[in-house]
Amino acid sequence: MQKTHTVGILTDDLDSQHQNEALSRCQNELIVHGYQCISRYVNDEQDAMERAIYELSIRRVAGALFIGLSFLDHERLQKCLNQWLPDTPVVLVYQNERIQQNNIYCVGANERKGFHYCVQRMVERGRKNLVLIVEQNRASKTKIQEFFESAVEDYPGVGCCTYTNIGPCMADAKDVVDRILRERPETDGILCVQDRLAIEVMYALMERGKKIPQDISVISEDNSPLCEVCRPQMTSLDTMVNVATMMSVRMLVDVLEGRSQTHKVTLDMELVERGTL
Repeated sequence: MQKTHTVGILTDDLDSQHQNEALSRCQNELIVHGYQCISRYVNDEQDAMERAIYELSIRRVAGALFIGLSFLDHERLQKCLNQWLPDTPVVLVYQNERIQQNNIYCVGANERKGFHYCVQRMVERGRKNLVLIVEQNRASKTKIQEFFESAVEDYPGVGCCTYTNIGPCMADAKDVVDRILRERPETDGILCVQDRLAIEVMYALMERGKKIPQDISVISEDNSPLCEVCRPQMTSLDTMVNVATMMSVRMLVDVLEGRSQTHKVTLDMELVERGTL
């Protein structure tokens, strides 16, 4: 059956700013290269991934990009791909581990290393009581917490705590800051996994008399333009989302057009240090 000039894109988190931006970038870049796109949302129903991959096979896609945690179960994913897309090039976006199969590729950033470096820099600044704040609806919160706690374990005498499912508005930031200051008043370092929320947390701390960074260091994640317009400017972990997205598309296009490609690319995150560390 002849393939079309269409690429399928599967994503599993409509609430994620990362995934929505990635989806848009993938679509735009594929159009520039002359490809049409089929985009589908994979919800949390048990057979949602299987149904989505089957639909791509019916549409005879030339290749596919998979974005999200739903595709981390490689045993299940490989079974689906072998059944419905056995020879179709597939790129797993934001993944560091590939399935050992010739038609499957992956591009991702080393999150574990990135979060470890954030902890390392705070410890180097003398911080010993660290807090992780994860925003609401973050699908990867379990992984992020694991990376953070694993990094803290490397530093004897450093303690940590995690607050998850924190809303994005000012009131939510004030609530979590009040909880932290009440439950862990010794806190002197905060890693907040989203720039906008981190900035609100910083301002809430300052309203309560805390000096940033003299009393508490604050690091965020994303390295968006917001980090440069707040005061003090926010230190932020650049997760290389833009680079990984574009590399994923170009990797797929290269494969589709007969150019050789490596099966795995891992990017190092960069901590952009500004005034809050």
